[in-house]
Amino acid sequence: MVIKENNEPLIEIVEIERIKLGLIKKPGETSFLVRKTILEKLKKVTKNLPTQFNLTIIEGYRSIEAQQRSWDRSFDALKEENLSWSDIEIENKVKLVVARPHPLANHHCGGAVDLTLAHSDNTLVDMGSPYPSQGYGMEIRSKFPMFSEFITDEQKQNRKILRDVMLNSGLVFYPGEWWHYCYGDRMWAVYTKQKECFYGPIDLQAS
Repeated sequence: MVIKENNEPLIEIVEIERIKLGLIKKPGETSFLVRKTILEKLKKVTKNLPTQFNLTIIEGYRSIEAQQRSWDRSFDALKEENLSWSDIEIENKVKLVVARPHPLANHHCGGAVDLTLAHSDNTLVDMGSPYPSQGYGMEIRSKFPMFSEFITDEQKQNRKILRDVMLNSGLVFYPGEWWHYCYGDRMWAVYTKQKECFYGPIDLQAS
């Protein structure tokens, strides 16, 4: 995949009427950064979202160090639950829901966002599973995929509501995680059959 970086800046998401922050806590999360176009698209999403719902941002840009911590949490939780599994077996399961720490991981490029829906009173909409801000066992993990067969019809409909408005705004979803959407990065390029992408890795510590 060819990356033609367009040097679009990271912008901090601030809470507005229909974009909520911090309803789902992640360890060490102090700010919410995405590329400028992603933020513009999220604002467009709120205009097309049914009025009884708000967007809830969970995470945008993620450093390599934060990605490693996320990987380690999932690996350790799965290892504890399956002591007979080899490290390779555990890694193969973990990578279905957590990207392996790598400079080109989606969140490290600023083009990915994890999000969900909330009601007007800030209670979370039931999407069929919790967001994995900590490690979870296989029973809950089976509900992470967008089209999981282990969730109710109502939960499937709630996911569809979010999916429809996100797709209409030009983002794509990762099938293994109902909460993960992206634009402009490698995953987006692959799923939309583009020959190149325009968001590459960003190292804030080097800037």
